[in-house]
Amino acid sequence: MISPKLFDLLLFCAIALISLQLLSGIWLFIEKFGLTPSELTLYFAGDEKNFIMPKSLEGLLETAVPHFLAISTTIFVYGHFLLFTDVISQNKKFLLISALFIAAMIDIFSPFGIIYGFELFAWTKVIAFWSFEFLMGLLLFVLFQAVFYRGAEA
Repeated sequence: MISPKLFDLLLFCAIALISLQLLSGIWLFIEKFGLTPSELTLYFAGDEKNFIMPKSLEGLLETAVPHFLAISTTIFVYGHFLLFTDVISQNKKFLLISALFIAAMIDIFSPFGIIYGFELFAWTKVIAFWSFEFLMGLLLFVLFQAVFYRGAEA
């Protein structure tokens, strides 16, 4: 069994990394795509007037595969930190981790619908991205509580 002090240190490092991921993810999303579904549609489907080339299926796959692997690994690792805490119930842990995976998959794969002209997928991507960021923030909050409550018990 890992010592509580070492666990707290690792958990604190995980919290710092989650915070950096949240902030950089939001900044990059806004910088690259914008905030509205119409801006996302322009980015992925292209626009001749603004000389924006449409994204290709191959280009989307080159982006989606590494993102899927990296994000699923991140959720898996931070989900394990969550499983070792007692702040929320097992059922809520399952719901949070499941919702993170679902939001991430929708966010990663929705551009495939956008390039084929389905505007609904632009709305889906915006909602999935902000849901994912909110859920990661919730995970951060729960992990922060775990460190805080463990420190208060000691």
